[in-house]
Amino acid sequence: MPGRETPHGLYALTDALAHNHLLAGTLAAHLQRQDLAPDLLRHSLQFPDPDRYITREPVQHLDGLTGTVPEEAAEPVWTGVGRHIARDGD
Repeated sequence: MPGRETPHGLYALTDALAHNHLLAGTLAAHLQRQDLAPDLLRHSLQFPDPDRYITREPVQHLDGLTGTVPEEAAEPVWTGVGRHIARDGD
């Protein structure tokens, strides 16, 4: 709305939530790739539907962390971020 600014804390909260979702999804995707039993995966996530967390972005991030070649022609952003973390450690 014009004339009203969004509090800075709202952005920080949104960023923290997105980061938490990415982290949980990346870990869940890794466990899924390691053939963890579906019941154990649901128990680990404390949520009945792992697909809520294992979305495109966490899978791309995991691909970058593990050096997996993405299926898309252009490397997705999260794959690049994962590669950077795996290579440089930060």
